[in-house]
Amino acid sequence: MRLHTIIIFGLTLAGFGLRLHYLTTTHPFFDEYTTVLAARQILAHGWPVLPSGLFYEHGLLSTYLIAPFTALFVNTPLDDWQPAHWGLLLSRWPSLLIGTLTIPLIYTLGRRFNRQQSIANNQRLTSNLPTFQPSNPSTSFRTGLPSSLSLLATGLFAFSPEGMVWGGRARMYALATLLVLLAVFWAYRGAAYPAPARYRWGAIAAILAALLTQFGVLILVPPLVVSMIIVGWLSWRDSGVSSQINTPHASRPWFLRPAIFLEILALAAVVGIGIWVKRLGQPVGMAALGSEGEPLLSTLLETVTYQTAFALNGAVIRDFLAEQFGPPHLFWLAMATLVSLTAALLIWLAKKWPRSMSEWLRRNTIHNSQLILRLLASSTLFLWLTFGLILLEMVTVLDPFRQNPRYLVMYLPLFYLIAARAILEFGIWILDFGFHTPRLTPHASQTVITLALLIIFTTLSLPDLRLALVTPEPAYEAAFQMVRDNWEPDDALLTMNTPAAALYHGQADGFTVQVDADQFLLNKDSAPIDRWLGAPWIGTAADFNAALNAHPRVWFVIDTIRQPVYFRGDWQAMVTSQMEPVWSQDNALVYRTRPDRIPLPTQPEILVNATLGETIELIGYTLQTDPPQPVTSRSTVFNLQSPISNLNLTFFWQPLHPPATDYTVFLHLRDQTNTTLAQRDGLSLAGNYPSSRWQPGETVIDPFSLTLPPDLSPGQYTLWAGMYQLDTLERLTVANDASRENAILLGEINYQ
Repeated sequence: MRLHTIIIFGLTLAGFGLRLHYLTTTHPFFDEYTTVLAARQILAHGWPVLPSGLFYEHGLLSTYLIAPFTALFVNTPLDDWQPAHWGLLLSRWPSLLIGTLTIPLIYTLGRRFNRQQSIANNQRLTSNLPTFQPSNPSTSFRTGLPSSLSLLATGLFAFSPEGMVWGGRARMYALATLLVLLAVFWAYRGAAYPAPARYRWGAIAAILAALLTQFGVLILVPPLVVSMIIVGWLSWRDSGVSSQINTPHASRPWFLRPAIFLEILALAAVVGIGIWVKRLGQPVGMAALGSEGEPLLSTLLETVTYQTAFALNGAVIRDFLAEQFGPPHLFWLAMATLVSLTAALLIWLAKKWPRSMSEWLRRNTIHNSQLILRLLASSTLFLWLTFGLILLEMVTVLDPFRQNPRYLVMYLPLFYLIAARAILEFGIWILDFGFHTPRLTPHASQTVITLALLIIFTTLSLPDLRLALVTPEPAYEAAFQMVRDNWEPDDALLTMNTPAAALYHGQADGFTVQVDADQFLLNKDSAPIDRWLGAPWIGTAADFNAALNAHPRVWFVIDTIRQPVYFRGDWQAMVTSQMEPVWSQDNALVYRTRPDRIPLPTQPEILVNATLGETIELIGYTLQTDPPQPVTSRSTVFNLQSPISNLNLTFFWQPLHPPATDYTVFLHLRDQTNTTLAQRDGLSLAGNYPSSRWQPGETVIDPFSLTLPPDLSPGQYTLWAGMYQLDTLERLTVANDASRENAILLGEINYQ
């Protein structure tokens, strides 16, 4: 025991060092900025009400734990703490401390999980079965099994990449992991006979705290109840009390005692409180609680059902398991668990299989059934049921968005306990089968085997640990420091990461997201703002262009991970043509409007309203010249003075339906004989946003330049435009076409 204590201390110290290294060397995770902003609001108002007015319930308890650490820097001027972003790093310390505390807790609870059942099973096996003799080394090994498997599970968690990452971030997962572990342990102790009620009440309290930390813990409740009923019944049958007549209430299974009604009410209240707090946070697509006059019960039910999508899809299950157990450290551990479990079962069958049918008939069938019953009524079955049903829920009940390995992190200690039990049980069966050496005592053997297994699986996890350390989060804190250092009074800041902008710069003038923006917005139907800072939503390339034109200089801060996901090609083209990259580091990007840019118009000066192929509408266009000169027009007749090298048109397209392919735009300058003197053909936005990607209802602002012949003589000319399919040269039909060639007459030019 003393040796194990020393080892656990070393594992705890190593786990602390690993998490501390991650804490001090990595940029903040995207959601950490929101957590710290909520903690700052707690210090100011007592509640995590964000500047947008949203009640931020995510990680409620963990945010309150983070708030005191936030107080250490919240009143410090930004210039004093921002360069090294040490202020936000202080907010990571609660997760570090809680994650470190979880390491020895796994060992302590793991031993208590298994100690009583292991001793009981060992006594039954050695006293009732002739094949198990007290002199067998596996018997002594089995006596020390709780310490060994707890030691292995503790080491696996201490060196797990997930434990390192979430134990070094200012988020709720470290606390949720600890609370889930306590809830499962207390639930087991409250279910296994004699099932003291105090453990069930402890589990209910832990579930409440866990729900207020991470609402995803709700999926733990059904598996936990099912596991408690099954193990409670089996352990009660195994105790022998079931054979007695007129047993008192305390001798019944826990779920048949009168107090169960009070416990059910308490659990229902806990779940209801968790759902109510979640609803206060105004989940995506929902209005503020009470604003629509909906009955409270249906509102709370909707809070749960909006995250569910009942389905049983083999491909989805395969993809989820591949994503969850695909990383090497989890893959090899899962494989070792399954192989060990299968091998141990085969060895057990080999030792128990009768040599003949007559021998099988002579055996005591009742005795064998009782043995199986005793083996099943254990913490191992409880953990398998709980973790297995959680996996089943995630792949069959949850919405695909929620089928994220991140939401399984808080259940990993259960998996580590299961894996450690299966692998070490296999070792016991090997010893029992005769493959052992008398050179080592059972205690020394179990310690050596456990440490060897820990070294093997830690070595397998090293690539994943390194990957987690060398894959940086975007350096938003450094990006906003750069913006702050070069800020001028009339500048404007646009970004997707408004919480980071609030913490490191103090403001954001616009929230920029183009694709799948609903999940980030409040007041979508009136005046959309982002959920965190309350900055106005800039959701289209046209809106982005208008924001660029509204300020003398605009900064746009984004990262290489989210830029291609949340912004389409028309936005990207706008950034390319109107802004310049001025800074980049660790996936974070800073753009600034070009000092020499030619602002794009925000709306057409000349309306056309021509429909092409019943798919695309040309709303209108604007016309500018190079070199610039005032463009005066009378209806669609333009009076221009020579010399002009280029006509710069900006088309305003609007797709009515999703275009089937990438259409090529053509622009012709013709004389009075309809001869084409200048021509330009090309994909919209220079190929950065071809028509096949257009979305119905959006406005695509498409700059298009036509080079004029240097010897163009004064006279009357016409401008024609349209679209065609490049591979067939077939033009899109123009509604009410007067040209008879599916071309749109844009206007006339009086060139003087």
